[in-house]
Amino acid sequence: MEKITTIPVNGVHIYTRSIGEAGKAIIFIHGGLQQSAIWETQLKDDLLQEQYRLIALDLPGHGRSGRSAAPERDYSIAGMARQLADYINGMTPDEYVLVGLSSGASLISEALPQLKLAPSGLFFAGAPLPGNNLPIHTVLLASPFAQVLTANPPSDAVLTAYTKRLVYKPTDKFIAVCKQYYHDTDPVFRERFGEYINGKSELLNQLSGLQQSQLPVCFVLGQQEAVVKPNYLDGIRFQHKWKDTIFKVPAAGHLVNYDQPQIFNHLLLQFADEVMG
Repeated sequence: MEKITTIPVNGVHIYTRSIGEAGKAIIFIHGGLQQSAIWETQLKDDLLQEQYRLIALDLPGHGRSGRSAAPERDYSIAGMARQLADYINGMTPDEYVLVGLSSGASLISEALPQLKLAPSGLFFAGAPLPGNNLPIHTVLLASPFAQVLTANPPSDAVLTAYTKRLVYKPTDKFIAVCKQYYHDTDPVFRERFGEYINGKSELLNQLSGLQQSQLPVCFVLGQQEAVVKPNYLDGIRFQHKWKDTIFKVPAAGHLVNYDQPQIFNHLLLQFADEVMG
């Protein structure tokens, strides 16, 4: 049975969906301009539900979570990561895996040093991770980010073009839902996120920390990725890259969990079983 709660974190109420009561948990972190509903096919997976407590949240300024009264502090990548760390530190799982989609992986990477209990592993999909002389804009493919990541919404045509870039075969339903995710996002966050994506704010090195980390990391990308450069991680060495592989899923775009949920869920279950076994 799914449990809906609203958890206060530093003055912002975080909308949370939780399924199951297991001591071992999988915590799902969505990307910018998204929300927890993007994980629907993971949260409803019978095999994942049988073994793990599944937790998905709307990040601050997204979906049904509260909006920050101090956006200069909270809506930077570092600020969002601090909020995420405080949220996770308030939980009590025996063990857990963090799953990050798109910029959700960036937030996890920044939050890791602030976590009281380290996760057992990291599962990153479509992750744009800057560092090692790779600023964030060099990790991304050309996209209408500049027109979308603004306080004032763009034209419907521009927003449609953006949503179509996220998946392999966008349906009318997906486009409509994704547009609603966009409009549910705090306009101030959109603007701050745009400054980060365009290299006008924080210069972060997330790759270096992951390379040195002792945590197992699984990387998943869609073969038809149209947001992140699909080969930018090739040749980068990590201490504990799971299976020593970057999994590139066929017939999948940026939101590989949406395009190919069966493959995604199978990989996630294998990974979680191994690192929390």
